[in-house]
Amino acid sequence: MADYERIPQRDDDQAGDRPVRKQPILQTRGTLLVATAAIALLATTSYLLGFSNEVSHHNADFNSPGISPDHFALGVAKCKAIRREGRHQYPAPDTRSHNPRFVNGTAPMLFKNGYIFDGVSESFKSDLLIDRGIIAKIGGDIEAPKDAVVVDLKGHILTPGIVDMHSHLGVYSWPMLNANNDFNEMTSPAVPFVRSIDGFSPSDLARERVVSGGVTSVLVLPGSGNVMGGEAFAFKLRKVDTLSAEDMMLEAGVEDKWRYMKMACGENPKRNYGSKGKMPSTRLGEGWVFREQFAKATELKRAQDDWCDAAERLPQFGHHRLDKAFPEDLRYEGLVGILRDDVKLNIHCYETHDIEAMVRHSNEFKFKITAFHHGLDAYRIPAILKRAYRSVPTVATFAGKFGYKKEAFQSSVDSPKILVDAGIPVAMKSDHPILNSQHLVYQASMAHHYGLSELQALASVTSVPARAMGQDHRIGTIAVGMDADLVVWERHPLSLGSHPLQVYIDGVAQIDNVDPSRWTDEGEPLKFKDLPDMAAPKSRDACTTKASDAVFTGIKKIILSGGEEFSSDGRLSVVVRNGEVICTGHCQNHLSTLGNDKEDVPTYDLGGEGVVLPSMLSVGTPNLGLNEIPSEGSTGDGNSNLTPVIVHAVDGLKFGGLHLNEAYKAGILVGVATPVSEHVIQGVSVAFTTGAEDVLSSKDAILKEKVALHVRIGQSSKSSLFPTISSQIAFLRSSLEEGLGNILHPDSEFSLVVRGVIPLIVEVHNRDEIVRLIQIKEDLEHQGAKIKMGLLGATEAWTVAGHLADANISVILSPYHCTPAQWDFQRCLPGAPLTPETGLSVLYKAGVTVGLAAAEFEDVRQMPWIAAWARSDLDISEKEAVGLLSWNLAEIMDLPTGPSGLVIYNGSPFEFGAKVSAIVGGGKSGIQCNPRAF
Repeated sequence: MADYERIPQRDDDQAGDRPVRKQPILQTRGTLLVATAAIALLATTSYLLGFSNEVSHHNADFNSPGISPDHFALGVAKCKAIRREGRHQYPAPDTRSHNPRFVNGTAPMLFKNGYIFDGVSESFKSDLLIDRGIIAKIGGDIEAPKDAVVVDLKGHILTPGIVDMHSHLGVYSWPMLNANNDFNEMTSPAVPFVRSIDGFSPSDLARERVVSGGVTSVLVLPGSGNVMGGEAFAFKLRKVDTLSAEDMMLEAGVEDKWRYMKMACGENPKRNYGSKGKMPSTRLGEGWVFREQFAKATELKRAQDDWCDAAERLPQFGHHRLDKAFPEDLRYEGLVGILRDDVKLNIHCYETHDIEAMVRHSNEFKFKITAFHHGLDAYRIPAILKRAYRSVPTVATFAGKFGYKKEAFQSSVDSPKILVDAGIPVAMKSDHPILNSQHLVYQASMAHHYGLSELQALASVTSVPARAMGQDHRIGTIAVGMDADLVVWERHPLSLGSHPLQVYIDGVAQIDNVDPSRWTDEGEPLKFKDLPDMAAPKSRDACTTKASDAVFTGIKKIILSGGEEFSSDGRLSVVVRNGEVICTGHCQNHLSTLGNDKEDVPTYDLGGEGVVLPSMLSVGTPNLGLNEIPSEGSTGDGNSNLTPVIVHAVDGLKFGGLHLNEAYKAGILVGVATPVSEHVIQGVSVAFTTGAEDVLSSKDAILKEKVALHVRIGQSSKSSLFPTISSQIAFLRSSLEEGLGNILHPDSEFSLVVRGVIPLIVEVHNRDEIVRLIQIKEDLEHQGAKIKMGLLGATEAWTVAGHLADANISVILSPYHCTPAQWDFQRCLPGAPLTPETGLSVLYKAGVTVGLAAAEFEDVRQMPWIAAWARSDLDISEKEAVGLLSWNLAEIMDLPTGPSGLVIYNGSPFEFGAKVSAIVGGGKSGIQCNPRAF
C-alpha cells in the first residue's frame, strides 16, 4: 500500500486523527513565526518529495525541478474538483429546458383526460404535455403544439416511471449462464474498485420485460458476495440504437454525476470466503476487512488534502510546483469518494447487529450511508438507524419475503409501516433477477396492504428511491421540468394484477403495437376502503381451541367445490357444532334446531362483507414441511443424495415451523411435501394439515401418507449418476417398464404408478422433454399401463397444450409468473402488456386441468393473491380461481376434493385489503381468529 503516513497530517482530519506534538523552539514571537514557517516548508517539501514508491519510481530530490507544469496543473485541477462548492446541487426542475437524453426527432406529446399520481401528493385530474424529453406543462385544457401527438387517457392513471434502486439487470442477464454472470467478482472480499458498468449488457433479455412492468430507471449494483462489492451505476431502460451502456446511463450527458457503491455484511460474505478457508469467515472478519479498507482510504484522503494544501501555499515561498504527483490509488479511489460524499453507499444488511456494526463504522470513519438493502430486521432498530453519520439511511426492502435464510427469519410484514412511522424512508426494490423487476409494483401493493398509505406505497417505488439515488431533481415525480418517464396503467397500480398499458422513457414510448384509441374508458381511480374487522364474541372460550360451537354471520359469499352462494346484503352463515361444520349458506333451519341453545352459541359477525373459501393446497413447493432454512442442514430433514432408495416425505415431516405456520395463517391448510433429492427420483410425497402440532395431536395431521411419486427431469437433475437429460429419461422409462412387469412386487412405487394407484408428478420445464414424456406415457398405456401423470413447473407446457389435453396430463404451474431465466425454458409468455396470453391461459383454454404452486416456500402465503392475479389475467370466475389452489390440485394429486377446513375473510380475497378473520379446521381444533399472516 502507499505509505500515506509519510504525508503531513491536517489538523481538521475527520477520521483517525492523531494528536500533533507541540514543542516550543524559540522564545521570541517573530523568530518563532519565521522558524516555524521555514521548518514547515522544509518538512512538507521533504515529505512530498519522498511520497510513496507506488505513486512514483523516483526518489525524493530537493534539487529536482519538480513534476511537469502540466502534471502539476492536473493535480491542482483535482484539488479544485475536491473542494468545489455546490457539488451535486442542481437547478430547480422547472428551470430545465430539455432532457440531456432527449432523442432528436421525438414529437411533443399531450396526455388528456387522465388522473395523475405525481409521487408526492394525492391524485388529481389534469392534462400533461411533454416536450424535449421533459414534462413541459401540467394543468387543465393545455393546447397541443402543432406537431404534438395527442393521447386520450380516457380516465386511466398516469404515474412517474417506477425506480428500482436494487437490480442486477445487465450484469446477471437472462438466460442465467456462466457467461452472463458478471455481478460478483469473487476473488477477494474487498473489490471496491470494480464497476458494474464494465459488465453491463444492454442486450439483457430482461430489459424489455422489466420495462413492461413500468420500471424506467434502475440502479445496477454488484452482488453481495463480497464485503465491498464495487461501484454501481444508474441506467434508464430505454433501448438505445448504439447498444452502448454509457448511452443508457441515467446521467448520460451530465458532467456532475453521482456515483454509487455496493457493500455487504452478514451471511453472504462470510459464507463465500469462509468456505474457502479465507477471511472473512465470521462477522468479526468482515468488520476488520471493512475497517482496514477504510483506514487505507482515509490515509489516501489525508495525503490528497495535504498535497492540495501544499500546492496552494507554494507561491508564498517562491515555488511553483511540487516534486511529486497528486496522490492517487485506483484501489481506494471509490472509498475516498465515499469519505468525500461524492459516492452514495448502499449496504446489503439484514440483521440488527449487522446494521449496527455498519452504523458504528460510519461514525468511526465519518461517511454517510445512503441505504441499507434488504434490511428485514431494520424495523426493530429505528433508533440505531438514526445514529448513522450525518444522515438517516433509506431502507430498500421487500414487502413479503421472509424466512429463506437465518437473516430473514425475524422479518415482519409490518416492517415498512413501522419504519415509515419512525421517520425512516422506505423503498421497495426487486434484487432482480431474484425477484423479477417486472412486478416491482406488486411489492408496493403488498406494502400498501400491510399498512402503508396509498401515497407512501406509490412513493416507495418512485420518489423515495429517486431521492435516495440523488436523482429526485429528474425522476421519481411528475412535475414541470422532470424527465418524461411516465406509466399509463390499465387500472389502479396498487390493485391486484394491474399492469401498464404504455411506458414512456425520455418521452419515447417503449411498448410496441399499442393503440391508445382502443383503451377502455375508466371512471375515477379506485378508492381503497377499510373493511370491518370480524366482531368476535366475548365468551371466554371464543377464538380458542375450546371453541367447539360457533355461528358466523354477515357473510356475503361462500365458494366451495360443490357450488357458490351469494347474498348482496350479507345474510349467509356458517354453523359449527362440536367442532364440525354442519351448514354453510342459508342456515336458518340449522339455527332453528339449536332451540334454546341458540343464544348460548357464540356468534362471530363479519359485518356483511365476509367471504368463505375452502382449504387451499400447497403442492410441490420445495422444503415446505421438511426444511426450515435450506442452507442450515440442522433445521430439517436435509437433502437426499444419489441413493437408489426411494424416500418418503412422511418420514422427514416437521410440524410447527415458521413456514407452515405462515401458510396456515394465509389459508393454505393442506400441504403436500415432496422430498428434496439430487436423484431423478425425488421420492413419495405426503399430504398433511399445516396447522397440526404433530402427528399425534390431530387426527387430520396426516391426510395421506403416499400421495404421488415425484421425479425431476432437466438441467437441475444432472449429476454424476445422470450426467445427461437423455440418461434421466432413459432411467425413468426403464423404471416404469420394470414397474409394469413387476408381478412379484406390486406395491413398489413404480408398480403403483403404472397401475394408476398413485400419480406420477414430473418436475420438468422444457418443451422437448415434455413431448418425450407424452410419448412415453402413450407407449406404456398401449402396453396396458394406467398412468395418472402431472407436470410440475412446466414453463413451456403451453406450447403443447392440445397434446397434453389429449394425453390427459395435468399441469401445476410453478411459478405462475415465469421468466426466461434458464436456457432450457426460454419459451415463456410474459402476459400483458407484451403478450395477450399467458402459459396458464393457453393451457386453460385447451382444457388442461391446471393448478398453481409456489416455486419458493416463503411465497406460499402469497398464493391466494397469485390465484386472484390469474383470475384477472384470465377473466375467469372467482370459483375457477379458487379451484387453481384447491380442488384442481386435489384432483391432480388424487386427494379428496372436499375441504379440510374453512377460511373466512372479512372481505374479498381477490383484492388487497381483505384479511383472514377466522379458520376452522386445518389441523387445529376450535376457532382460530385473526391469525394474520398479514
